[in-house]
Amino acid sequence: MKLKLIGLVAAAALFSGPAVASALNAKLYVGHGINGSDLGLPTDLPVDVCTSDGAELLSNVTFRTITPDPLSLPAGIYGVEIRLADAGTCTGALAVAAQISLGVTESATALAHLNEQGTPTITKFVNDVRPTSGHARVVARHAAAAPDVNVLLRKGRDYRVIRRLENPDQEAVVVRPGRWFVGIYPAWSWRNRLFKANLNLAADTAYFAYAVGSTANKSFEVLLQSINLNGSSAVSSDATGEPRTSASLR
Repeated sequence: MKLKLIGLVAAAALFSGPAVASALNAKLYVGHGINGSDLGLPTDLPVDVCTSDGAELLSNVTFRTITPDPLSLPAGIYGVEIRLADAGTCTGALAVAAQISLGVTESATALAHLNEQGTPTITKFVNDVRPTSGHARVVARHAAAAPDVNVLLRKGRDYRVIRRLENPDQEAVVVRPGRWFVGIYPAWSWRNRLFKANLNLAADTAYFAYAVGSTANKSFEVLLQSINLNGSSAVSSDATGEPRTSASLR
């Protein structure tokens, strides 16, 4: 993925004219959660992220990418298009488009993913980055072509359950730091597990876990985004909690 300089320095100018860095700006992360194989295309499915007027923000973004650093944008409504990567600037075939509303000082992630029926879409998830007083926050986000799911987190005798999470909803739990087992199950059964992993959860960190892919195509997996609540940049981590450039829990 190549991040255009304009996306870092003056992304807002592409939308609404010259922008001045402000503490009131929203922070927008961008994620690619569409497995190309679910659409009969190469798995990586490189795409360009563009504005509705044809300006390029990100180029050659591949499946499983979540930008580690956010774009800083004034509050407002932005037209965003996801296009198949092309040699030109935002000239590839249009995959999906959406209007994204950003609030003052809001932290959000815009994720390209499949809806429950398997059609590409874009969802803006608001990131809860409030302090956790030494705990970890885990936010389950359903962004897969799959029915409702249950999510189980377990550490010894301590456990949390998120029930009947549907696409494109999210739900959060706050837990003690440490090593936690995470399992995802169809909402109607605790036997047919869809996913499992062990995560090392750090204190004062928010973890955003995106279920993506398709259960019908057996491409269901989880992408992980984490944000340090003490103000440092977002990082991604694998199932052991070790830092990685990108995160895929399979």
